[in-house]
Amino acid sequence: MPRTIFSIVSFVVSVYALLCFLRILLTWVPALSYSRFSRFLGKVCDPYLNVFRGIKWLRLGSFDFSAALGLCILGVLATMLSSFAGRSTITLGFVGQMILQLAWSVITSIITFLIIILAVRLIVLFVRKGQYYSSPILDQIDASISPLVYNIARTFTAGKKVSYTTALVIAIIALAAIIVLGSIAVWLISGILAGISF
Repeated sequence: MPRTIFSIVSFVVSVYALLCFLRILLTWVPALSYSRFSRFLGKVCDPYLNVFRGIKWLRLGSFDFSAALGLCILGVLATMLSSFAGRSTITLGFVGQMILQLAWSVITSIITFLIIILAVRLIVLFVRKGQYYSSPILDQIDASISPLVYNIARTFTAGKKVSYTTALVIAIIALAAIIVLGSIAVWLISGILAGISF
Protein backbone atom coordinates (compact mmCIF):
# COMPACT_ATOMS: atom_id res chain seq x y z
CA MET A 1 0.00 0.00 0.00
CA PRO A 2 2.74 2.57 0.83
CA ARG A 3 4.37 1.78 -2.55
CA THR A 4 1.13 2.68 -4.34
CA ILE A 5 0.85 5.91 -2.36
CA PHE A 6 4.45 6.84 -3.23
CA SER A 7 3.72 6.15 -6.92
CA ILE A 8 0.57 8.29 -6.93
CA VAL A 9 2.20 11.20 -5.09
CA SER A 10 5.24 10.98 -7.40
CA PHE A 11 2.93 11.22 -10.43
CA VAL A 12 1.08 14.23 -8.95
CA VAL A 13 4.38 16.01 -8.20
CA SER A 14 5.61 15.30 -11.76
CA VAL A 15 2.41 16.75 -13.26
CA TYR A 16 2.72 19.82 -11.03
CA ALA A 17 6.36 20.26 -12.12
CA LEU A 18 5.20 20.14 -15.76
CA LEU A 19 2.55 22.80 -15.06
CA CYS A 20 5.18 25.01 -13.40
CA PHE A 21 7.48 24.55 -16.39
CA LEU A 22 4.66 25.57 -18.75
CA ARG A 23 3.95 28.59 -16.55
CA ILE A 24 7.59 29.70 -16.81
CA LEU A 25 7.65 29.22 -20.59
CA LEU A 26 4.44 31.19 -21.07
CA THR A 27 5.85 34.16 -19.14
CA TRP A 28 8.54 34.44 -21.83
CA VAL A 29 5.92 34.96 -24.55
CA PRO A 30 4.10 38.24 -23.88
CA ALA A 31 1.19 37.39 -26.21
CA LEU A 32 0.51 34.16 -24.29
CA SER A 33 1.30 35.29 -20.75
CA TYR A 34 -2.13 36.91 -20.34
CA SER A 35 -4.20 34.09 -21.83
CA ARG A 36 -6.86 32.35 -19.74
CA PHE A 37 -4.71 29.20 -19.49
CA SER A 38 -1.69 31.23 -18.38
CA ARG A 39 -3.74 32.99 -15.69
CA PHE A 40 -4.96 29.59 -14.48
CA LEU A 41 -1.37 28.34 -14.31
CA GLY A 42 -0.42 31.50 -12.44
CA LYS A 43 -3.00 30.79 -9.74
CA VAL A 44 -1.84 27.19 -9.43
CA CYS A 45 1.94 27.60 -9.75
CA ASP A 46 2.89 31.12 -8.64
CA PRO A 47 2.36 30.53 -4.90
CA TYR A 48 4.98 27.76 -5.05
CA LEU A 49 7.38 29.54 -7.43
CA ASN A 50 7.18 32.79 -5.42
CA VAL A 51 8.67 31.01 -2.40
CA PHE A 52 12.03 30.95 -4.22
CA ARG A 53 11.88 34.46 -5.76
CA GLY A 54 12.83 36.14 -2.50
CA ILE A 55 16.13 34.25 -2.12
CA LYS A 56 18.88 36.76 -3.01
CA TRP A 57 21.67 34.30 -3.81
CA LEU A 58 19.51 32.85 -6.60
CA ARG A 59 19.93 36.09 -8.55
CA LEU A 60 23.14 36.63 -10.48
CA GLY A 61 22.77 40.08 -12.00
CA SER A 62 19.88 39.83 -14.44
CA PHE A 63 19.80 36.03 -14.25
CA ASP A 64 17.19 34.64 -11.86
CA PHE A 65 17.66 30.98 -10.94
CA SER A 66 14.70 30.89 -8.53
CA ALA A 67 12.29 29.18 -10.95
CA ALA A 68 15.00 26.68 -11.94
CA LEU A 69 15.56 25.79 -8.28
CA GLY A 70 11.81 25.38 -7.76
CA LEU A 71 11.61 23.01 -10.74
CA CYS A 72 14.70 21.08 -9.59
CA ILE A 73 13.20 20.56 -6.14
CA LEU A 74 9.97 19.22 -7.67
CA GLY A 75 12.03 16.91 -9.88
CA VAL A 76 14.06 15.72 -6.90
CA LEU A 77 10.92 15.08 -4.89
CA ALA A 78 9.27 13.14 -7.74
CA THR A 79 12.42 11.04 -8.22
CA MET A 80 12.70 10.30 -4.50
CA LEU A 81 9.05 9.28 -4.25
CA SER A 82 9.41 7.09 -7.33
CA SER A 83 12.50 5.44 -5.84
CA PHE A 84 10.65 4.81 -2.58
CA ALA A 85 7.78 3.23 -4.56
CA GLY A 86 10.23 0.83 -6.22
CA ARG A 87 11.69 -0.52 -2.97
CA SER A 88 10.24 -3.02 -0.57
CA THR A 89 12.14 -1.58 2.41
CA ILE A 90 13.31 1.96 2.98
CA THR A 91 16.31 2.46 5.26
CA LEU A 92 17.66 5.66 6.76
CA GLY A 93 20.85 5.15 4.74
CA PHE A 94 18.87 4.91 1.50
CA VAL A 95 16.95 8.12 2.32
CA GLY A 96 20.20 9.92 3.13
CA GLN A 97 21.81 8.61 -0.05
CA MET A 98 18.85 9.79 -2.17
CA ILE A 99 18.78 13.25 -0.58
CA LEU A 100 22.54 13.69 -1.04
CA GLN A 101 22.59 12.55 -4.66
CA LEU A 102 19.55 14.57 -5.66
CA ALA A 103 20.78 17.72 -3.88
CA TRP A 104 24.11 17.34 -5.68
CA SER A 105 22.20 16.94 -8.93
CA VAL A 106 20.54 20.34 -8.37
CA ILE A 107 23.89 21.97 -7.53
CA THR A 108 25.65 20.50 -10.57
CA SER A 109 22.81 21.66 -12.82
CA ILE A 110 23.29 25.25 -11.66
CA ILE A 111 27.10 25.05 -11.95
CA THR A 112 26.85 23.48 -15.42
CA PHE A 113 24.53 26.28 -16.54
CA LEU A 114 27.08 28.84 -15.29
CA ILE A 115 29.90 27.03 -17.12
CA ILE A 116 27.88 27.14 -20.35
CA ILE A 117 27.28 30.89 -19.98
CA LEU A 118 30.97 31.51 -19.26
CA ALA A 119 32.05 29.30 -22.17
CA VAL A 120 29.74 31.10 -24.61
CA ARG A 121 31.12 34.45 -23.45
CA LEU A 122 34.67 33.17 -23.83
CA ILE A 123 33.96 31.90 -27.35
CA VAL A 124 32.60 35.33 -28.33
CA LEU A 125 35.82 36.90 -27.02
CA PHE A 126 37.96 34.43 -29.00
CA VAL A 127 35.94 35.02 -32.17
CA ARG A 128 36.45 38.76 -31.68
CA LYS A 129 40.16 38.09 -30.98
CA GLY A 130 39.96 39.48 -27.46
CA GLN A 131 38.52 42.83 -28.53
CA TYR A 132 35.57 43.95 -26.48
CA TYR A 133 32.36 43.94 -28.46
CA SER A 134 29.32 45.64 -27.00
CA SER A 135 25.73 44.53 -27.45
CA PRO A 136 22.77 44.74 -25.06
CA ILE A 137 22.78 40.98 -24.46
CA LEU A 138 26.55 40.72 -23.94
CA ASP A 139 26.56 43.79 -21.70
CA GLN A 140 23.83 42.21 -19.58
CA ILE A 141 25.71 38.90 -19.40
CA ASP A 142 28.96 40.67 -18.47
CA ALA A 143 27.25 42.73 -15.77
CA SER A 144 25.81 39.52 -14.33
CA ILE A 145 28.84 37.25 -14.45
CA SER A 146 31.88 39.50 -14.12
CA PRO A 147 31.71 39.86 -10.29
CA LEU A 148 31.58 36.07 -9.92
CA VAL A 149 34.28 35.52 -12.56
CA TYR A 150 36.70 37.98 -10.98
CA ASN A 151 36.04 36.67 -7.44
CA ILE A 152 36.87 33.12 -8.57
CA ALA A 153 39.95 34.30 -10.50
CA ARG A 154 41.23 36.31 -7.51
CA THR A 155 41.17 33.14 -5.41
CA PHE A 156 43.63 31.44 -7.76
CA THR A 157 45.79 34.42 -8.73
CA ALA A 158 46.55 35.63 -5.20
CA GLY A 159 44.59 38.83 -5.88
CA LYS A 160 46.58 39.79 -9.00
CA LYS A 161 44.64 41.64 -11.68
CA VAL A 162 44.02 39.52 -14.79
CA SER A 163 42.27 40.11 -18.10
CA TYR A 164 38.60 39.26 -18.50
CA THR A 165 39.51 36.39 -20.86
CA THR A 166 41.95 34.90 -18.35
CA ALA A 167 39.41 35.32 -15.55
CA LEU A 168 36.80 33.48 -17.64
CA VAL A 169 39.19 30.57 -18.29
CA ILE A 170 40.11 30.33 -14.60
CA ALA A 171 36.43 30.43 -13.57
CA ILE A 172 35.45 27.70 -16.06
CA ILE A 173 38.28 25.42 -14.90
CA ALA A 174 37.50 26.08 -11.21
CA LEU A 175 33.77 25.36 -11.65
CA ALA A 176 34.53 22.18 -13.63
CA ALA A 177 36.92 21.09 -10.85
CA ILE A 178 34.17 21.69 -8.27
CA ILE A 179 31.88 19.37 -10.22
CA VAL A 180 34.54 16.64 -10.49
CA LEU A 181 35.70 16.82 -6.86
CA GLY A 182 32.15 17.20 -5.56
CA SER A 183 31.02 14.17 -7.55
CA ILE A 184 33.84 12.09 -6.08
CA ALA A 185 32.90 13.22 -2.56
CA VAL A 186 29.20 12.48 -3.14
CA TRP A 187 30.10 9.02 -4.51
CA LEU A 188 32.22 8.25 -1.42
CA ILE A 189 29.60 9.52 1.04
CA SER A 190 26.84 7.65 -0.83
CA GLY A 191 28.83 4.45 -0.40
CA ILE A 192 29.01 5.04 3.34
CA LEU A 193 25.28 5.84 3.54
CA ALA A 194 24.41 2.71 1.56
CA GLY A 195 25.88 0.66 4.40
CA ILE A 196 23.49 2.19 6.97
CA SER A 197 20.60 -0.26 7.30
CA PHE A 198 18.44 1.13 10.10
